[in-house]
Amino acid sequence: MKVYTKTGDKGTTSLIGGKRVNKTDNHLEIYGTLDELSSFIGLLKQQVEPTTQQDLQRIQETLVLINSLFANDSEQWDNTHPFDQAAVTWLEAAIDSIDANLPPIHCFLLPGTTPNNALCNICRCICRRAERNIYKISLLTNQAIAATYINRLSDYFFTLGRKYE
Repeated sequence: MKVYTKTGDKGTTSLIGGKRVNKTDNHLEIYGTLDELSSFIGLLKQQVEPTTQQDLQRIQETLVLINSLFANDSEQWDNTHPFDQAAVTWLEAAIDSIDANLPPIHCFLLPGTTPNNALCNICRCICRRAERNIYKISLLTNQAIAATYINRLSDYFFTLGRKYE
């Protein structure tokens, strides 16, 4: 099987289920941005300690699931592919765990104090862009839960970045 299909050569592509959309469709902006985020997470993952690597791996795996939710606009697909609120709860616990070991914030923080801090802040910014794109579409039930996860994920990268100052 060839990697290229030539079906997108005229600026359209298919969502899950076969619906053809323009390559500028908001769904593609969402999952393309999340794919970009996952790539930078992969780079960050190579620079950090094993425990954080495991957390980042889990986040990347969750992003794959989220991408499948946004690669469609079908309520039927959304209803048969639930996104578990437990993923949001896990992320909140991870943020709290990191934050418990950090000093209070007394001023605005500039990104880039260390290479890992810079990568965390790049991930945070990409995550925020993904979130802005998410709210350009009408969200289905599981997409809305995934949107909450993406919101928390930017907080995670902010907090993780502070750890690497």
